[in-house]
Amino acid sequence: MKKNKLAIVFIFPLFLNLLFISSFTHADLKSYVTKPDPTYSYEIVDTKDIEGCKAKIIRLTSQTWQNIVWTHWLVLLCPPEIKNSDIAMLVISGGSNRQKEPNINSLEFKVAVTVAKKTNSVIAVLSQVPNQPLFDGRNEDEIIAYTYDKYLNGEGDEWPLLLPMVKSAVRAMDTIQLVQKDTDNHEIKRFVLTGGSKRGWTTWLTAATGDPRVVAIAPAVIDVLNMKQQMLHQLECYGTFSSEIEDYTRLKIPQRMHSPKGEQLLSIVDPYTYRNSLTLPKLILLGTNDPYWTVDSANLYFPDFPAPKYLCYQPNTGHDASPTGIATLAEFFLSTKEKKSFPSVSWEISKRNVINVKWDNPEGTAYLWKADSNNRDFRNSKWESTPLKGKGKAKAKLVQPKTGWSAYYVEVRFPGSFGNPYSICTQMKVLPENTYPFKVDKENVKAIPNDTTTK
Repeated sequence: MKKNKLAIVFIFPLFLNLLFISSFTHADLKSYVTKPDPTYSYEIVDTKDIEGCKAKIIRLTSQTWQNIVWTHWLVLLCPPEIKNSDIAMLVISGGSNRQKEPNINSLEFKVAVTVAKKTNSVIAVLSQVPNQPLFDGRNEDEIIAYTYDKYLNGEGDEWPLLLPMVKSAVRAMDTIQLVQKDTDNHEIKRFVLTGGSKRGWTTWLTAATGDPRVVAIAPAVIDVLNMKQQMLHQLECYGTFSSEIEDYTRLKIPQRMHSPKGEQLLSIVDPYTYRNSLTLPKLILLGTNDPYWTVDSANLYFPDFPAPKYLCYQPNTGHDASPTGIATLAEFFLSTKEKKSFPSVSWEISKRNVINVKWDNPEGTAYLWKADSNNRDFRNSKWESTPLKGKGKAKAKLVQPKTGWSAYYVEVRFPGSFGNPYSICTQMKVLPENTYPFKVDKENVKAIPNDTTTK
């Protein structure tokens, strides 16, 4: 009996301590975002007509971070008929602090105008996320890696760059609501967020703050959730890390993820940490040939997120958006606006590698996509499709190659409201299964040639 009491005396405080640490690290994101900042302000500097949409051009100051004032261009694209729409899409974009004005003639804005008019909703484009260049001319991943290094060295809890990136998105939502109410007496209550790469990462984490205004997200080409496992997976596939993440590997960020401080960093910036609370609809847009990641990176996180969730692979596409991805994003926004369900696609793969796919929209048609690689590196592989027979369901045999590796997924294509079809896809399947060119020394986070691999 005394032993049990002693165990409780020692274990219970330890449990409370672990619980506190977990809660504290999760709170870092939300507490930073919700912390009052008197720097926040905005000014409508111009109003223009863009193909029938009123464009309100706003100079937004979102915050002061590390003694740096963050400013952004925020453009609201307002079609003529928006009174009955309580929803807006926020497109989180990049750009430079040297930008004297937003590039409203870009393809990004042309697409946004089309979606705004088709859905009779406000589409907002937020630029300069993050503010850059910073810290002696650093940009993009250079800045993120630099701030991670600062955090891991114990130089301050607010160093991770994703914190101010998320706050800029939240301040943009605040501004959109205020401007629409003040100028048009138009009330915005709901937001769909989207962005690519670092901005896709920002999209995930903005939803992770629990902001009730965010009702759906569509992160693009950020295929690195469950980050620690993703780094190990790159090693077993490539034998090294992708050269695209050199800014991180130069500072040994993947190795430092395995330290206590690294674990704490991941609990703040890895969207996988928040997976159980992210119950809102999620459309994940990915390129099959994205040089940053592995072909099957999504398999390390997608199954663990709660529904509703949707994958859209863009074939023969790198770290970018394709017409298929843009059409799917637009349809996803429209279905969210109208509070309609996105088509449900389900699948299972038998032990004999037969994939059975089902979908609930009878107008859908299925295609099997395949690519080959002699070394399990599909970044430069060519993807080709084969139509599958069936209405509402289809099946296909996934053939294991005699040499090398083959990757497969099924796309279900639906007629869209914008004149182009949109797609929902299954996860990737790579054959042979669980066979890699390299082993991984997890303790030292490095690859070892796999002599038993004959591929």
